[in-house]
Amino acid sequence: PNLQDHVSLVFFLAFLLFSWTTASIMSGAVIERIRLSAFLLLAVMLGSVVWILDAAWGWSSGGWLTTRFGFHDAIASGVVHGVAGAFTLGVLLNLGPRIGKYDIAGRARSFRPHNTHMTLMGLMLIFTGFYGFYAACLVIQSTAFPGWLNIYLSPTTLGTIAMVITFGFAGGFTGGWFASKGDPFWTLSGGLAGVIAVSAGADVYHPSLAYLLAFSGAMLAVWAGTYIEQKLRIDDAVGAVAVHGVCGFYGVFLVGIFAGGYPTGINNIESSMGGQLVGMLTFIPLGFLPGYAMSWVLKKANLLRVSPEVELEGLDLAEFQRDFYPEFERVPEVIVGPDGEELEAAPILIGEYRKLTVGSASAGRPATRVDA
Repeated sequence: PNLQDHVSLVFFLAFLLFSWTTASIMSGAVIERIRLSAFLLLAVMLGSVVWILDAAWGWSSGGWLTTRFGFHDAIASGVVHGVAGAFTLGVLLNLGPRIGKYDIAGRARSFRPHNTHMTLMGLMLIFTGFYGFYAACLVIQSTAFPGWLNIYLSPTTLGTIAMVITFGFAGGFTGGWFASKGDPFWTLSGGLAGVIAVSAGADVYHPSLAYLLAFSGAMLAVWAGTYIEQKLRIDDAVGAVAVHGVCGFYGVFLVGIFAGGYPTGINNIESSMGGQLVGMLTFIPLGFLPGYAMSWVLKKANLLRVSPEVELEGLDLAEFQRDFYPEFERVPEVIVGPDGEELEAAPILIGEYRKLTVGSASAGRPATRVDA
């Protein structure tokens, strides 16, 4: 970056943050079974190669998607979230599900989060950070047209951006709660899905429209996440493909409906449904194919996934030799005998239970098989 130019430095740091954001989107989906080294390689590919290309093509006033087709994605619904979701999908197809995620019949099992309160706190941090995230996508000038400009150098207002974020989260929370029938995970994720769905047109949307679009985006995320998990049997631990990928491109699509004709870029090329579809058809394979290809190579080299023993033990212990959640460690239960001696409870309880089952069988009731 040009350290003498404050605007250039700010944009360098902002784009560096967006590069990290793409990797963080993938990180949640692949937890509990990917090798740390493999994740770092994939993160570099996504954040330093794939994202750089799509940002140059469709998130710049000089990008060919902008100058030729009027592609409009003001706050990166597709450029950041959609592309990262597509890349993540390609990785998940090669990575496979976590051990125990699906039973013999192929039915998905629910892995409950260990702390919903921490999940809520994390979302509130994301909620606050989005204001800075959005503001970093804007430019202020004091020359020909004083005021704020979007990433394409078209006029907008900071108030519009702030209101769309707020109403986007509100609509997303409501839609997630409604579609999931009050499920805590999808209610919280719905807030994120909602704001992602309205990001592409956040510079021009009315707040009331943003609320409705966010509501629909959150509902779509719940349905897409359920379909991906139960029908496609793809184990996405945090719903990243649905929340970021599906809702990201849904947001790009919505611009073609609700912001068609809006001038984009310094040449004032009008946005259109055709231009938005061209952008989507460009970014989906740009994200998916590198993710799938690189993870396939790592898989063939046996470098993508940890061994079953390590996965069952836990990656914290395997990678760092420590448990980051000691409060959840299994503590052996003891029984104090008549002489004060502490005895391990498990063998005693199993033995007593077997006596009861044998007694029930001798009395004419079927015995219950218990594995020690």
